[in-house]
Amino acid sequence: MFYQECGNKAKSIMQGAAYGCEPLYPSGNTELCKGNFTHFEERIRKEKPDYAFIFTRFMSIGAPFSKHVTSFDQDPIYQVMKGQMLKFISNIKYKLFILDSIPRINRKIIEEIVPLMRNHTALEQIDNLLIKPDNFEMARKRNAQLIKDCNGKCVLVDYLPDFYNNSTKTFRYFDDRGFSYWTDPLHLSPHGIEHIRHVWTDICTHL
Repeated sequence: MFYQECGNKAKSIMQGAAYGCEPLYPSGNTELCKGNFTHFEERIRKEKPDYAFIFTRFMSIGAPFSKHVTSFDQDPIYQVMKGQMLKFISNIKYKLFILDSIPRINRKIIEEIVPLMRNHTALEQIDNLLIKPDNFEMARKRNAQLIKDCNGKCVLVDYLPDFYNNSTKTFRYFDDRGFSYWTDPLHLSPHGIEHIRHVWTDICTHL
């Protein structure tokens, strides 16, 4: 979908990926993610792109503050994120786009959405069964602070307005027919991709 929306604006698009590792923090401080953390920075530095885009689910960046930590200045997770971000933007000509965090799904409930709807279960009850709300708000707070510390070169991309139901005050991860916007492996389904496509249409149109 990103290639479809932005491909006509680019002479080339370079993609990098690392299973289970965040680009702004070495998730879980595993050796694998420490290596990928360095690799992400090296590739940005060598390529020096006009724009860069981070698509990732939150993991370690959603962890709560450690004991006695009360601000981002004291937060070791945030300080690593900030340091990595500053390295990135020093080698990016225009902007770094960062996909903001939203709640994960309870994958076991996906196949139960339609049966629950047929059983006339309240939609907001299904909403609450389907999401795992833990820690996503902390990840969003760290991302928001990154924007403040990014010297005007970072842009948050937020799917929350497309998935949050203001009338029920819940996240709605399925449509009126019960079709899920997510797959069992925790990726956007084709239906979900179309649901948020307009976000990227707008971004790519204005690059």
